[in-house]
Parts: sequence; structure tokens; C-alpha cells
Amino acid sequence: MGFYIRKGFNFGPLRLNLSRSGLGASFGVKGARIGVGPKGTYVHLGREGLYYRRSLGTINSRPNSTRQETPPGNDGFSLITSSSTTTMSDSSGGELLAELNRVQRRTDRFPITLIIGGILVATTSIAYSPWVWVPLSIVSLAAIVYARHEDVLKGTAILQYNMEDEAGGKFLQIQNAFNRLAACQGVWHIDAAGQTDDWKRNAGVNNLTKRSPIRPVYKLPPRMQCNIKIPALAAGYKTLYFFPDQLLVYDSEGVGAVPYANLQLQSGQIRFVETDPVPQDATQVGTTWQYVNKRGGPDRRFSNNRQLPIMLYGELFFTSTSGLKELFSMSIPDVAMGMVSALSASVAKETLNTPN
Repeated sequence: MGFYIRKGFNFGPLRLNLSRSGLGASFGVKGARIGVGPKGTYVHLGREGLYYRRSLGTINSRPNSTRQETPPGNDGFSLITSSSTTTMSDSSGGELLAELNRVQRRTDRFPITLIIGGILVATTSIAYSPWVWVPLSIVSLAAIVYARHEDVLKGTAILQYNMEDEAGGKFLQIQNAFNRLAACQGVWHIDAAGQTDDWKRNAGVNNLTKRSPIRPVYKLPPRMQCNIKIPALAAGYKTLYFFPDQLLVYDSEGVGAVPYANLQLQSGQIRFVETDPVPQDATQVGTTWQYVNKRGGPDRRFSNNRQLPIMLYGELFFTSTSGLKELFSMSIPDVAMGMVSALSASVAKETLNTPN
């Protein structure tokens, strides 16, 4: 709110107001009017050249709902990341999860045996006769082979899925949705998000993100053998593996499990000011400028001001009560909804058979 001096031109009940901000219009009686101007809608009171005005709303030409990748040096961002995998457990699959964590944390003996055996053979071959280092070489080789056998036997988790018709069909839906995600030319993991008041120097947006390009692939977790292909998404220091019955989360601390029934999924669309090369399969919905004025146009004070495309992307958000929190975006918006639909139809847990 505030007081100011200004000039106006009357055309009956309609008045045109001229100011430094631009042209506006108001309607009403002398001393009490409602107007619309470049800065929004307002109530206007006063006479004899001295006036009082209160804004009722702002006409905002800046794309506030649009996001942009944060420029280097911006701080104050909140990380979008899951908690430790040690908090992600499924009571119904406790034995499987314990076995996966045991295998993951087990130290392989083969590299240690190989190094020690190599040093012993090299040392004795120089200092001793063949009657000493040849038998020692045979013993070292046997130890190396045995260590490798133990690593494979006790250091590998083997999962075999017997996919029945219904369960197989549901997992096929997950694979088909994942194939569409993998076909997107742009897929990103959102590492952090924050807000800024300096929208004039950030393409007119208030919401900034830190993102990392990723590539959806089919692969198995380390130290695991399985009879089916598993979709996988990199999420910072974690990796999400979409198994038929549950989501497995791997990081340096171990393995976590989130059943699909406990997985909370959200999908949507966002407008994103793209500063990197535009994916060819994405849809452009507008343009903006690197440096904008209060009306959303180019700020003429910057000679290097470039025009930037506003793209329509999809978002996919994974959360769970056990601490999962991961956000992804992709160049084709409908793909996110497809992943939500496929994952919502969880596969029956009885399809899993783990050999003794």
C-alpha cells in the first residue's frame, strides 16, 4: 500500500490512467474506483490529486510454475534423496533381504589370495631352488582357484522367478513402461531443489533444480544371478532395481526393499527452462530470456541476453514410509503416467523361488 501523485483522463465512468508503469484503466465514481493496471488489480481512493491505493492481485507475466536448472554457485538447495537403505525393510521378505545384504557386504577372497600367492611365488623363485618354489606355486594356484570357487558359491545371490500368466503379464507391463522411459532422449535424476528471489537473472523463474542426466538400463545388482532382465534407474549414490515383486534399493551401505504395495507414486508435468541442448522428442511450449524484466521481456541491460526454450517435461516421484524419496524427470510427459500405472499393479510375491 502507499500514496502517490498521478494524472488521469475521464471518459464517462471509464478512466485511463497514465504512469511510468504503463497504461491502466479504472471504473467507478469519483473518489472510489476499481482499476486494472500493469501491476495488477487495485482499489483506488482519494481526491484533489492525493490518492490511496491497495493492490488486490498481481498480473504476473513470469512463468513462476516453470523450473530451471540452477546456475553454478547457487546455494540453499534441499537434497531430494532417500534415507539409508538400512531403514528400508520388508518383514515378509526378511530372509531374502538378509541374504542380499550378506552377499553385498562379504569380502571377496580371490583378490587377496591372488596377491599373496603372487608375492610368495615371486619371492621364493628368486631366493630358493625350484624344489621349493615349484610346490609352493602349485599350492598357491590351488588356493587361488578355491578362493574363486568360494566367492562365486557364497558371494553370489541366485534368484529364480517362475512367472505365471498373471504375474508375468504384470511384470511385462513394468518392462514395457520402462522401455518407453528408456526410449526418451532426455531422462534426469533430480538431485536437489530450491527457490530463489532473483528471478530476473534466472530466466524469470523462482524454482531451481539440480539434476543429473541418467540412462535407464537393464542390469542385475552386483553379486546376483537372475533368470530375468531387471530394469534399473540410477538415483545419485543409489540404484533402484524394479524386480517383479518389489523395488530393491542398493547403495554403499547395503540393500533395502520396498514392496510395490508400500510404494507411493506421483506423476505430473512441469515446464522447464532448458539451458542444455533440447531433446528432439520433447515439446516446446514457449520461450523466455536468460535475463528478464518485470513484464517477462528481455532485460536490455545485458548484451549477452539469450532466448531460452520452455519445455514440457514429465515428472515421476517415488516415496515410501520407510524413507524412499527419489524424483525423476523425462522429455516425454506421458511416460511418467505409464510407469505409475504399471508399478501400481504389483506382482504377487508367491512368484519368487529362491533355491537353497
